[in-house]
Amino acid sequence: MSLTNFSAIDLSQFPTPDLIEPLSFEDIKRAIVEDYQQRFPDAQLNYVSDPVIKLIETFAYRELLIRQRINEGAEAVLLAKASGEELDFLGQRFGVTRAVLASQPTDEAEGKLIKESDERFRTRIKLALEGFSTAGPTGAYAYHCFKASSHIQDVFIEAPEFVMQLPPDELVGSLPAGTMLLQNTYDAGLEQPVPGDVAITLLSDETDGTPSEQVLATVLAALNQDDVRPLTDRINLLKPAIKTFTIKAKLHLYPGFNSDDVYQAVYAECENWLKQRQKFGHDISLSGLYAVLHGAGVQRVELQSPSADIFVADKEVAHCQSIEIGVEAQRDV
Repeated sequence: MSLTNFSAIDLSQFPTPDLIEPLSFEDIKRAIVEDYQQRFPDAQLNYVSDPVIKLIETFAYRELLIRQRINEGAEAVLLAKASGEELDFLGQRFGVTRAVLASQPTDEAEGKLIKESDERFRTRIKLALEGFSTAGPTGAYAYHCFKASSHIQDVFIEAPEFVMQLPPDELVGSLPAGTMLLQNTYDAGLEQPVPGDVAITLLSDETDGTPSEQVLATVLAALNQDDVRPLTDRINLLKPAIKTFTIKAKLHLYPGFNSDDVYQAVYAECENWLKQRQKFGHDISLSGLYAVLHGAGVQRVELQSPSADIFVADKEVAHCQSIEIGVEAQRDV
């Protein structure tokens, strides 16, 4: 199974926990006014310009800031909400540190480090407990693949399947008593599968998603360590099947919108959507593309390519080669 399916719990889709309090300035102000009126029942607060009202609004705003700070502190200890340095501290609890992807040259002597994104780092933290086992479980294999190379974006892990069956009658007499034959019923993409084989398909952030030979060698070496690989397992690394496509569309805008601003916003949203979809088993649907292209100010979309939904199997990945978005002249509604 793929990492995407293994990590079925999408933390970003969780409802906001009760620990995070919904905030309202008006509710806080109303509570302070009611408390004040209970303490001073004869007080008249009929005008918004009353100095007492202004003080109450000041107190309410300051209390709102304090409560917001409490909410932010609570979010910083939640894996689904933490980011930046807070996420780094959460990773330390599980012995996971943020990977350094590259060093960007700057005027400073040490240069600027390009580090792993919060999303990828959060995924590795979720898998950290699986990593305490050897790489027999699916989650442990996924964890060690991600740990081995920062280029790995997704993994699909499976094994060939076999069944025991009786030998043909014409061979029974020439075989020892009780002999059974092992028949392969599913090869998991391997040419000559044997019991103990593990097939791991890797998706990389290189080019179209196909991992380079260097990445494959790095991951294979990491998985074959004595304290990682179970003694009876045989690791086989595979490259994914890539389904390439292009996006070509025309946007018709409502009057009054700046075409350059709309183009840049839609293009960025399209890139982000494609990045999220470039995983094993993630289809490219026309309905999803239309939703992404219908940004603010877009009246109508003419989607020329792709012309149909792109269905992606478990070990396949859809990769967009280019995005061509044209903006047509505005017309009156």
